[in-house]
This record gives sequence, C-alpha cells and structure tokens, in this order.
Amino acid sequence: MHAEAAAAVASSAVVAGSAAGPQAPSENDAGSEPTTDRGLAYHPSEPSLHAFRLAIGGFYDAIDPQVMYGYDVRLPRLNLDARYGLGSGWSLKGTFNTMLVTTELLLGASYGWNFQHWSIEAAASVGIYVGKLGYFGFDALVLSPQYRPEFALGYDFGDMAVSFRGSLLWMGPERVRVGEVWGGLDNSSPFAGHSEMLYVENRLSDGAAWYFGLGLLTTRAYYALWLLFPDSPALFTYPRIAVGYEF
Repeated sequence: MHAEAAAAVASSAVVAGSAAGPQAPSENDAGSEPTTDRGLAYHPSEPSLHAFRLAIGGFYDAIDPQVMYGYDVRLPRLNLDARYGLGSGWSLKGTFNTMLVTTELLLGASYGWNFQHWSIEAAASVGIYVGKLGYFGFDALVLSPQYRPEFALGYDFGDMAVSFRGSLLWMGPERVRVGEVWGGLDNSSPFAGHSEMLYVENRLSDGAAWYFGLGLLTTRAYYALWLLFPDSPALFTYPRIAVGYEF
C-alpha cells in the first residue's frame, strides 16, 4: 500500500509539472551571462569592471579668418577617446587628438555617479601638447605638459543621452625650438583657457553609439594658434563642432 501511494504522488507531481509548462532559467543556470554596461564616452557613466568604450571622431574649430591673418585653410582635428571601467563608478580615460601641426595626448581618471535619469562626473587628466611644423619654410617645435580637470552633468533619455562638459586647460612650462635654438614663451601663463561642450549621444541596438557636440573654447592664442601667435597671452573665443562614432 505504501508503494502504491508513493507512485500515485510521483505521478501527480509529473502531471502538475507538465501543466505548469517549462520553468524559466535562473540567473545561476549555465550559459547565462551578466550584462555589461560600457557607459558612454562623454556622458557621465558608471561602466562595469573591465568594460571598454572607444570613440572615433573629429573636431572642427571655426576660427575667425581675421585672427588667422586671413588664412582660409581649416583642418579638422582627428580625435580618439577611450574609457575603461574600474568598477564602483571609477574609470580610466584617455584622449588623443591631432591636426598634424598640433597633437594632444592625455591620460587620467574619472568618477561618475548616476541617480535616476541624472548623472554627474568629475575627471582629471595629464598629458602633453606638441606643436610641430617643418615645412613651408618653418622649422619649429613646441612642447608642453598639459593638465585638464573636467566636470560633466548629464541626463539620460534612454536611447539618447545629453551631457554638458566643462574643462579647464592648464599648460606649462612650455619649451620652444626654432631651428637649433631652444627657449620658452615670454608671455605664457599656466592658465591656457577653458571649454564648454554640449554632447548628444545616440545608442544603437548593437551597443554602439553615434554622437555630435557643439560648444565654445576660450583659449590663449599660443594654445590654438601657436605658430601664428607664439608669444601672445591674449584670450579669444571660437566655436567647436564635434561628431563621431562609439564602439
């Protein structure tokens, strides 16, 4: 009798399990993987540990021709930005940009904090500024360390994220070579300027994103136009346009 009762209970359990349908896999099932948040290149982010994001794009500075002695040539600036997640809101960040006659390379860290749709980020980077021209009768080189603290505020709409990023530009001491002669800039100042940029980043279904940005830079003449105004301490303002793609 006991054996018959046990068999009946087992049969009922099988029937009940079949009626309930297949069970959803648990988070611990083999084959399930945690999602990885890579963050965005410019929007304040808290990327997962070891998550990596690379942005490839360009800047265009709309400098007044009168400031450039009437020159009409405008070269876009190739730009690469990378973010590597350290966890707990921290990231390593790197920036490389060049327009041949000027090149910047910066490495630093950032901390981001998200609360609902809003997010903030503080970052600091150090690097080098290089200006070089060996053509058209010029043989000049400018080298300077560079320091860039930044602060960003963003709002995430879901598929689109908007952020405002402000940066301070600090340089020095500058070293200049003209021909075989080395020296410094007579009127240089550690404060080289500041920038304010508004970025819009649009997420795609494959995890990538494309972005564009608009903003203003207010800089010393020797930061933006070192070859034309190597010793001028004047500050002037010009618009910047950015566009690119994030992997």
